[in-house]
Formats: sequence, structure tokens, C-alpha cells
Amino acid sequence: MSIFTKITVLFLISLALMVGIGYKIDTINTQKYESVVLQKYLLDGRKIFSWMATSTADELNDRFRSLNLVKISPVDSKLVMLRQSHTFGLLEILKADEGDYILHIRYFDDDIYLRDITLQRAQKEGWILNVLVIADIVVLAIIFFIILRMLSPLHSITASMRRFAQGEYRSRSPIHSRDEIGEVARSYNEMAQTIENLIRSRQELLRDVGHELRTPIARGMFALEQLEESNIRDSLKHSFKELEQLTQELLEIEKLQATDSIQSESFSAETLVMEALSKLYLIDESNIEVRIEENFSITGDLQYLSLALKNLLDNALKYADRLPIRLEAASKSINIYNHGDPLEKEFSYFLTPFTRQESSRTTDGFGLGLNIVSKIVAKHGFLLSYRYENEEHCFSITVQ
Repeated sequence: MSIFTKITVLFLISLALMVGIGYKIDTINTQKYESVVLQKYLLDGRKIFSWMATSTADELNDRFRSLNLVKISPVDSKLVMLRQSHTFGLLEILKADEGDYILHIRYFDDDIYLRDITLQRAQKEGWILNVLVIADIVVLAIIFFIILRMLSPLHSITASMRRFAQGEYRSRSPIHSRDEIGEVARSYNEMAQTIENLIRSRQELLRDVGHELRTPIARGMFALEQLEESNIRDSLKHSFKELEQLTQELLEIEKLQATDSIQSESFSAETLVMEALSKLYLIDESNIEVRIEENFSITGDLQYLSLALKNLLDNALKYADRLPIRLEAASKSINIYNHGDPLEKEFSYFLTPFTRQESSRTTDGFGLGLNIVSKIVAKHGFLLSYRYENEEHCFSITVQ
């Protein structure tokens, strides 16, 4: 769960609690207020009935004022809070549409409507409490949006880091604040610049060394051709070929790392297989059994994918203890099978550069083939997988 989700959940919980508390307080206050109103008006009504028989109109008005009651115009209200019959009339406590409580006295044929001004004042004070609760909710919402605004740069920083991890080494995060989050963005930008410089320097060094090695290798190969046939000459020639192969593989890795995007074109699985087979030099075709059970379509870079498939075929031929090896294309996957002993370590170990089986150190190669394959497959968003069944290795490239 992201921090934004957590903050949102906490805000919604706090908001629900605040609304619930406000509603409960309002309900309790309303009930208490109505109870006070009913008790006071009931007592006032009984006094008024006793005064009606003995007091003049002016005396009644003075006594109404002593009870904080004022006469008002007749009101029509369907909400009757209390009704009591009296020997000489009727006592009612009404609730007007505006929320005011009215005391209605009917004495014989006279109707008197009274309102307590102190209760009206107390009702206004109750509204102040409700306003404070609403203000608290508004402040809570403002704090929530301020926190979200303060944390919003984290989205940009996270996106920049994700792009950097995917190979966009120039990805940086814009800085809009001077607080701790702004400091995180500045630290990330400095770190990204340092790592980019190191990667660029490594790529340039690898490329320059690879290109510079080609010239002395070519000169050495030319010089060997001038020597007479001997075991020493064959050994030197073999060493120069291995050095040339290593240089070529290092350049392929550097080129693959430096490539921000790959060429995209559509071709069939059969085309990819034929292109990969054409890259294998001096290989007896009878050593590879090819089965195209489903000639599915592939979208990607034909040259890179054929290089990856060629490396898998080359590894299968090198480490097979009997021939032929098999290549099968079906169900959006190209599978390569070869018979041999199981791997000595986890498959992921052999995807790192310069790693090979300990038992096959005498076999030609430098342990770069699978590393190149994994990088090419990852660049395309495809899946490279491995399994060992019935004493057979199976390397698969699955088109996603």
C-alpha cells in the first residue's frame, strides 16, 4: 500500500469519526435542549393558566416578561411536541418550521402564542458548537490536501528512478521545494549524474579497448600466416581467434547496453531460425534437428534476436554429450534441447558475465553467451527460461 493510499485511508477514517462525533453531539444537544424546553414550557403553562383567571392584560404581559416570554403571531405547525388538556382550555408545545419552540395556550376562546427568548439564545449557542465541528472537518480536509501537495513530488521522483532503472540514464527529477523532499530529489539527481558518468566512462573504455584490440589481433593473425605449420603456430592461431571472439562479444555487450531502443519489425519464427543458423560457422547441419510446429509471428529486432538464438545454439552444441541437438518452435516459444549433465548452479548464475560450468573449463568460450542472450531478450520484453528434464537441458525464448 502506497503512502498516498495510507494517508487517504487515515483521512477518510478521521473524517468519518469527525462526522459521526458531530452528528452524535448534535443529537445529544438537541435531545437535551428539547427536554429543557418541554420542562420549562410545561411549568410556564401551568403558571399562565393560574394567572389568566386573576390578572389583567397588562399584568399578564408583565408576568410573561418575568418568565422571559414574548407574544408572537399565531403559527401553523404540524409538529406538536406536547399537548395537555386543561379545565379551561389547552396547552401545546409546538416546533415551528424554523426550529423554534412555541408555547400555545388556549384559554376558553383566546389563543396565545409565546416564545422564550432565552431558549432561542441557547439554541443559537448550540449552533456554534455545530459550526465548530464543521470548521474542524474543513481544517482536517485542508491539512489532508496540504500533505498530499507536499508529498506529490514523490511521484515524480519515483517515476524518474524507475526510468533510470530501465536504462534512461539521463532521467532526472525536477526540484520545486526546499524541504526534505526537495533534498531527496537533489540527492537522487546527484547520485544519478554520478552513476551516469561512471556508466558512460565504462562504455567508452570498453568500446575503445575493443576497437584498439582489433588492430594488433589482425596483425598477429597476418604474421602467423607467414610462419610454417607447427603446433606452436596452431596454438597461437587458436589463442588469437579466442581473443577476437572475446573482443567481438565485449563489443556486442557494449552496443547492447548503449542502445536505448531496438528496431521493430515483424517476421516469422522460421525466418528467425534461418537467420540464427546462418550465423553459425562451420557447423554440420546434421547436428541440429529443426522442427517448426507453429510458424508464429514475432515483432522485434531480427539481428539481435538471431544473435541471441545463435548463442543458445552454440552453447547447446558445445556442451551436449551427444548429437543432434533439437530446435522446436511452437506455442509462441522457441525451445532448444541438448542432452547433458545438469547445471552445477542455479540458472541465474550463468546469466552473469564470465560464468561457466566448473567441469567445462576446457571448452571454448568466455561465459558471455547467455549474458548477451538475457540482455537481448529483456530488451524485447520476452521471457528467457530454462528447465532440465529427462537428462535434457531446455532453453526457451517465449514471445510475450
